[in-house]
Amino acid sequence: MLKDFLNIFYPQTYELSCGKKVKEKFNPAPYITIVVIIFAIICGKVTGFDLGRLFQRSKQFWDLIAKMIPPNWSFWSDMKKPMLDTIVMSLLGTVFGCLIALPMSFYLSANFKLNKTYLTLHRGLLSLLRTLPTLVYAQLLSIVIGTGTLAGTISIVIFTYTICVKMLYEQIETIDMGPYEALESTGASRIKCMIKSAYPQIRGYFWSTVLYCFETNVRSAAILGYVGAGGIGVQINEQLTWRRYGNTGLMVLVLVITVVVIETISRRIRKKLVQG
Repeated sequence: MLKDFLNIFYPQTYELSCGKKVKEKFNPAPYITIVVIIFAIICGKVTGFDLGRLFQRSKQFWDLIAKMIPPNWSFWSDMKKPMLDTIVMSLLGTVFGCLIALPMSFYLSANFKLNKTYLTLHRGLLSLLRTLPTLVYAQLLSIVIGTGTLAGTISIVIFTYTICVKMLYEQIETIDMGPYEALESTGASRIKCMIKSAYPQIRGYFWSTVLYCFETNVRSAAILGYVGAGGIGVQINEQLTWRRYGNTGLMVLVLVITVVVIETISRRIRKKLVQG
């Protein structure tokens, strides 16, 4: 058994029926796996990760889940509006973020050879903005414009824009530029060429990206209330603080159902976009 294990680290030589010997190509996967495992162990030591303690305390986790069952259905009237706010925040943030990202993605694409300085600076700024999660934007905006759903919506717009524009301009850089150049040779404006020749090639991908961002934003919006940015996160934080686990169980259940329904609908729409 040990010999078989060690053999995966060395290329094997096989003899064919014709008598010719063929040497197996070098496979770096076993070495990469070992490096990753060693790196994970080192990271665990640095961060103080204790797998044994995780298993020891797992009983407390299941006790907490048990306290949430059954959900307190009478709390529905109080959580209905925060849940609706969460969905609306996600929807508005996704729509505005993606609509802004669509035209900007053409100007950030290297295909059209626009202002190189602008392209470099804007891409660098996007890389910087993507490093901050939605929760950080929500907290900063809550301080600047006050708590509420407006701060949450704007934070989702910013984060959606940074993600969507990157995905789009990378896709645009793979399109066929033949139709664009042909239309440009007729004297059409650059904007008209983009709309008539480039956009149709990424239309399906764009709407698929919009749906993906919406799914992600619903999850993100659920915790924005922890920093005062509105939504169901405010209620989850309050009910956990007051140890009203039945109310928390209902919110978690509704949130899970909402996410599953949105994902199911989005998956079917994306499938039709791909087939179309």
